Amino acid sequence: MNNKITISVNFPTDKNGMIGRECLECKRYFKIKPGTGLPTDYCHCPYCDYEGKSDTFLTQDQIEYVESIAYKKVYQQFIKPSLDKLKDSFKELERSTRNSLIKIKVTTKESGFDFPTKYYTEKELETVVTCDSCGLEFAIYGVFSKCPDCRELNAFVIFEKSLEITQKQLAVFSKPEVPRDIIDQTYGFILSSSIAVFDGLGKELRLRNPDIYPSDPKNLFQNILLLDQKLNNLISSKHSNFRQLLKLFQVRHLYEHNLGVIDNDFITKLPEFKKMVGMKYILTHDELNNFIALMRELGEIIKEQFNQNK
Repeated sequence: MNNKITISVNFPTDKNGMIGRECLECKRYFKIKPGTGLPTDYCHCPYCDYEGKSDTFLTQDQIEYVESIAYKKVYQQFIKPSLDKLKDSFKELERSTRNSLIKIKVTTKESGFDFPTKYYTEKELETVVTCDSCGLEFAIYGVFSKCPDCRELNAFVIFEKSLEITQKQLAVFSKPEVPRDIIDQTYGFILSSSIAVFDGLGKELRLRNPDIYPSDPKNLFQNILLLDQKLNNLISSKHSNFRQLLKLFQVRHLYEHNLGVIDNDFITKLPEFKKMVGMKYILTHDELNNFIALMRELGEIIKEQFNQNK
């Protein structure tokens, strides 16, 4: 007699169609969207690089959910029919002794016993990413990771998405009804944000490839001139407007440390502004809009170089 039971279980998804995954090694949680990405039965942990069959990435909630369904199925298909059969046997024994000297009376009580299904909901995560290499949609804690399907680093996708958000902020705060003092302050913030996301990208690249991107100095990706030197003039030789890139990186330093006022350190790197020492550098919408495009180009140069050396 074959007592094996095959159970097909569809895991519930979150509101975005994603299901949870948990790494067998580092125990960290992430989510993927079934139907996107590569057609593979294997999965890679985006945090620690463990890889294995998809069923090794079940979360504890999913395991308990499957077990509750399995227990219920076994009870309904095997245990309950056996108990019902035993009860019928006792009833038959009771009937057979009804006219006998010794009568057997059987009393049964319905227990209402059941195995409840252990439903659950997936957790909310900080960052949702669509891999630009394989198309997998996944969600992670933090910001940077590798794709669970193709293992490509998502840092450049995050960098591009961050620049898109910055450009939207620029559009919002450039409307005529926004007061000029707020615009001036916001433009400085937008400039700093654009360079900050590049610095965040750099920190992740340093972790992945410290031989190419040294850990010293800590602010390497905030200093475009020094970064270019460390990369053997790669940026200045490939970028379409390295001089403008350099200027805005220096302007960002002014806004961060000198209220936007041009100082001697600024003109050391950009001597053409010597006559403006002591004056505030006024950012414009067009200049910032162009700078975001220059940052995208910078990201592409770094991405190409990273991919060649990984």
